Amino acid sequence: MHPVRRVALSGIFVALGVAVGFLLASVPNIELVTFIIFIGGVCLGAFSGAVVGGTTFFLFSLFNPYGIAPLPLLVLQILSGIIIGVSGGMLGRLGVRRLPVPMRFVIGAAFGFLLTLVYDILTNIGAYIAAGTPDTFWAFIISGLSFSVIHIVSNALIFAVLFPALVSRLPDALWKDR
Repeated sequence: MHPVRRVALSGIFVALGVAVGFLLASVPNIELVTFIIFIGGVCLGAFSGAVVGGTTFFLFSLFNPYGIAPLPLLVLQILSGIIIGVSGGMLGRLGVRRLPVPMRFVIGAAFGFLLTLVYDILTNIGAYIAAGTPDTFWAFIISGLSFSVIHIVSNALIFAVLFPALVSRLPDALWKDR
């Protein structure tokens, strides 16, 4: 893929990720940012997926109407975005496009579940570092569980539905480097 095209597509994925983040910001624990970053990695590869992921979470937090995240949380959000984008890039190299739809459904659900779990663990740690005290550790963990369960299950479902449908419809040009 030509470098200019890769940069342009990366910018489109970042803009789309930030836009859907703001679109669903008022809906607790339901989001499409993770999926957009993941598909960016699938389409563009691990390195560009990392750039898309880190940049998307940085810009989403920077311009968030609820305020920018405290620094420890922001750093772990960016790290999570990098992990999500790299994971998509690695999966894109494995030929998932040729797999039967039921297998893509399972793969989508598994990646949605695992990547959201990693995101929630890291960001809960970041929130604790930013605002917690030794006495509040378990309060952070327990209070975050209900939010995390909803977030993880909803993303597993989002990935399970959207991943198989989107992978088969991606243009051939995006798979040339795979």
